[in-house]
Amino acid sequence: MGVTRQESGAEQADIYRSYRRSLLAKDELALLTRLRPWRPMVEIVVLWAQVAAALAAVAIWTRWWVVAAAIVIVGTRYYALFIIGHDGMHRRLLRSASANDLLCDLLILGPIGAISRINKRNHLAHHRHLATEHDPDRYKHACFNKSSRFEYLMFLTGFSSFVPVVRNVFFRRERRQPRSTSAADRYRVRDLVILVGWQVLLIGGLSWGIGWWAYPVLWILPVYLHTYLGDLVRSFLEHSHPEADQRADEHRLVTYASNPLERAFFAPKNMNYHATHHLWPAIPYYNLPRADKLIRGRDEAAGLVWRGSYVGYVLRYYFALPLAQCRPRKA
Repeated sequence: MGVTRQESGAEQADIYRSYRRSLLAKDELALLTRLRPWRPMVEIVVLWAQVAAALAAVAIWTRWWVVAAAIVIVGTRYYALFIIGHDGMHRRLLRSASANDLLCDLLILGPIGAISRINKRNHLAHHRHLATEHDPDRYKHACFNKSSRFEYLMFLTGFSSFVPVVRNVFFRRERRQPRSTSAADRYRVRDLVILVGWQVLLIGGLSWGIGWWAYPVLWILPVYLHTYLGDLVRSFLEHSHPEADQRADEHRLVTYASNPLERAFFAPKNMNYHATHHLWPAIPYYNLPRADKLIRGRDEAAGLVWRGSYVGYVLRYYFALPLAQCRPRKA
């Protein structure tokens, strides 16, 4: 029951619907989609406290090893915040849509210059069009730009994908988006206050409290390594196969039964249960393990994929290269 080749978004949705209908009963889904707003609120506070503690440690003990540890802590803790923000883009943090968006923008996405209302369009299009040529994130997990070891290593650095990521997230609208929705693409006064306020706080606060070098070293670098690069590689690992894209499109829903250390770097906040998230985006991140436990082993889940290790698959893909059967993307 995999995804057939190069289907349109509507056909893709029909196949996903068959998974949804057969894998979870209505009463199970009702329980799994129930929101607990206190959960993300508490975790957001805890994660920001960890970021602040790491930065304070550098301000007090400015040693190279403290700086190195802070880069990892700031990066991985913000990445965990970013994954909670991913639920915010699906409006699964709070019951009120406006409160959900404000929380997401003010406490999660604003520090990296993003606004959920604007930036979620790329991600929602990815959900609608996974395993088709219409997926705006196809370059992340397809093999057409990773068919040799050099291309693969360039992808793992994030350099070869930086321009497409910025273009898709910040500038490109979905092809068939009606003009009547274009107002949603514009920044509002509320958005600019959040974005400018965060940059003033980060640049000014880090420069004044630690030094001129603190903003690039303790914010830009951790976000690049652990959020941008971490999320880019995770997306590849959770949708790719070391085979031609035409064949891989038949089974792009992948979950990782990984260990806590790997999850901290690749998929915090249960994002390793990625097949379950793609099938039911309404299930909040804290309920994904329960949903995965329910569907795992059921006959109807035969088209889904479970893997054991992110690092193991990184190596497995590398040693499978070059992929002679992989075709360049059509212009």
